[in-house]
Amino acid sequence: MPRTVTFTANLLAETTYEFSRWTEGKTQRAKTEFFQVGGKGINVSKMLNKLGADNQALCFPGGDFGPACERWLAEQEIETMAFHEGCVARSGSVIRSGGQDETTFLGVDSVVSEDAIREAVAELDAIEEPFVFAVCGSVQGWENPIWDCFRDWVEDRGEDVTLVVDNYGASLPWFARQMPELVKFNRDELELLFEGTERKLKTPTLLKKARTRFSCDRWVVTNGAETIWVLDGEGEAVSFEPEKVKCVSPVGCGDIVFATLIDCLYNRSGYSLLEAARLASDYASRSAAMPGIAEFDL
Repeated sequence: MPRTVTFTANLLAETTYEFSRWTEGKTQRAKTEFFQVGGKGINVSKMLNKLGADNQALCFPGGDFGPACERWLAEQEIETMAFHEGCVARSGSVIRSGGQDETTFLGVDSVVSEDAIREAVAELDAIEEPFVFAVCGSVQGWENPIWDCFRDWVEDRGEDVTLVVDNYGASLPWFARQMPELVKFNRDELELLFEGTERKLKTPTLLKKARTRFSCDRWVVTNGAETIWVLDGEGEAVSFEPEKVKCVSPVGCGDIVFATLIDCLYNRSGYSLLEAARLASDYASRSAAMPGIAEFDL
């Protein structure tokens, strides 16, 4: 069972406030509040922990919220590979109230310094055992030269590093070209790999084009609570519908899918990509029916 290293560039220090109701333009007083650390890689590590999978979360907890983030990660027993020099974690708030849609407010992107990136790359280079490297979420300032050493590491990674990707934004096409073994994202992100009229093609056609263009055989496309598409190798893309549930909080559902795919494909035997995606969808639906992330019983 190889270790999975999840990568989160845009760490989130998140406080959730619960109200009976809230109204724009007025002072609100919460009934309860709680703190947690967000970011796609953190959510993936949390779910991998639930599945009993060996993993470590690479992240950049810095600034005023950094110590609170690290305390929470330790309390959750999420093993970290943390880098702080010159970094500032992003802050955010989640607003919940009965009868109103959950609303999230995000602060400006996290700051990640070149020194911290170089330290992270050195740490990755020092890992001697084979591992799965899971790129989770966006990479802010991707075009900035500070990420050059990280890009070089990904491009030159050894055969003992398995790259899997759940990325979006400006960095997605670049990661797709790095011969990952698995790409998981949502339907809008699939379109980012194409231009012009190609984006209007149907999902199975786009997936087959993506498989050929980017030299990756395994693709999973989610679309919220709608149809999930799976393409495994040179066959045809297959779709299925996730279980319909009363959604309490959709936050982190895509990360639960990604974590479950990783666990099924690299830690367990006998799972096809489609079987792994069906199980992942079931877990995500069960999580959506609860207020927390990956807090349901297996």
